[in-house]
Amino acid sequence: MTIAAKISPAELVAQVTDRYVDQYYEGWLINAPGTAYQPGITVDATFLANEVVAGTGGYQRQVIKYISADVGNYADDGIALATKATIFAHDGGGTALQFSHVALVKGDGNVITLGSNSAAPSAGVNGTYTNIPVTTGGSGAGLTVDLTIANSGAAPADYALTIVKPGFGYAPADGLQIAESVLVSLGAVAASAGNLTFSVGTATSGGGALLAVAQTANTVSLTAGNEAAFYWNLKQYGYYSG
Repeated sequence: MTIAAKISPAELVAQVTDRYVDQYYEGWLINAPGTAYQPGITVDATFLANEVVAGTGGYQRQVIKYISADVGNYADDGIALATKATIFAHDGGGTALQFSHVALVKGDGNVITLGSNSAAPSAGVNGTYTNIPVTTGGSGAGLTVDLTIANSGAAPADYALTIVKPGFGYAPADGLQIAESVLVSLGAVAASAGNLTFSVGTATSGGGALLAVAQTANTVSLTAGNEAAFYWNLKQYGYYSG
């Protein structure tokens, strides 16, 4: 005889917290027109191989993270997470950004912590400079940071960094840099002051699993600096009939 059961709200909260809280997920644009993704039938690796090439029309994966405050209250047999957005912007250049699907993939190589500064400009201008792109000697991309300079940048420790966007594809100890030219453009240092160099401390690993796929009605072609936004509404249900 089949018996229906429901998982308790407390257990659902524990499951959702364990699976999602402090975890990173990446929004990927996929260009596979005519492909209808079917869970358990479509080969995920083959499907994801159709990702738009990085840099095409300004394309870059967009990273989201869930925190404990994103876990909602039990309602309608489940626990919902806060809505998260992945926004893809065309760079305004002559190459169109085309895609037919958007996928949410478990993050890999998202920077969690930074190592200490190994070298710094000879002097700096006190203040906070926001959302600065970082260059790397590794294979990662997309990391941005806020920089706060104190004590006129007299020592490497006077350049404090805070992660804004964790990027993706990084590995611990990857060499990172904010170029002198970028710092000069921000008014943070004078010419010939030098680069700010540091490294990845820790990063996520073991990602790459496909979580969700949405297909557009037709192939989308972004041009002229336009944007496409996707909103993720994830919910875990506690109803079971076995």
